[in-house]
Amino acid sequence: MTEDLSLVCETYTGMTLDFRLITAEDISQVMLLERSAHSHPWRQSSFEDCLNGRQKCWLAEYKGILVGYVVVTHGGGDAELLNISVAPNYQRKGIGQTLLSHAVNCVKEKADMLFLEVRRSNRKAIALYEREDFFEVGQRKNYYPTANGHEDAILMARQLL
Repeated sequence: MTEDLSLVCETYTGMTLDFRLITAEDISQVMLLERSAHSHPWRQSSFEDCLNGRQKCWLAEYKGILVGYVVVTHGGGDAELLNISVAPNYQRKGIGQTLLSHAVNCVKEKADMLFLEVRRSNRKAIALYEREDFFEVGQRKNYYPTANGHEDAILMARQLL
């Protein structure tokens, strides 16, 4: 993955985003965004693992405000998108697409395929992934917790070569 400490990207809506790797000082803000965006958020320790681990968590800031992040990892010729989130007040502005493009760029020289899981009910995310050349390769039964039990995940992949 790229070791650049920061990067500036523009969304298709013209927002200028500053990307940088997560630091220990960011964890509390990341957890606030994670809890606001997901019914069953990641644990804080999962983000802390990004500080020194094989996973990389890139934050996207707009005018100094954390608006999203993406977590990717790679190994053995494959890569996986572990988490991608956009703050609810900033959704539908191209941030998710920009984060996803950044994730692809981070791993494309180190992996042949990029995999991800997505809730079957998350139609907006599935549509985004399909627009970005991901395709369904399988399902994981009862993968995600819900308020009433579990929900299937769709396993998707994108060729990087």
